[in-house]
Amino acid sequence: MSPAKRRTRSPQRRRTGPLPIRALYHVSHLAEAMGVSHRRLLRLLNIEGAKVYRDGRFILVPLAELEDKVPLLWESVRAADALRGTLDDD
Repeated sequence: MSPAKRRTRSPQRRRTGPLPIRALYHVSHLAEAMGVSHRRLLRLLNIEGAKVYRDGRFILVPLAELEDKVPLLWESVRAADALRGTLDDD
């Protein structure tokens, strides 16, 4: 009899590339880039009063909502895009 396999508590996260500047972001992609669950990010957006839009099973947040309601998150996306541009120039 073989021992039972144990599941790890934290799921393996795939590596995501830097987020480009877009008009709409998938909440799940933003959450992956931040290293949090999409539910936690939705809770944050709800607390900050940002509007999210649901298209079937996809949840989207506009760039304008990030700029206005969650400026720290917007700054990190903008900094990552600027850094990607700097690294691509090399």
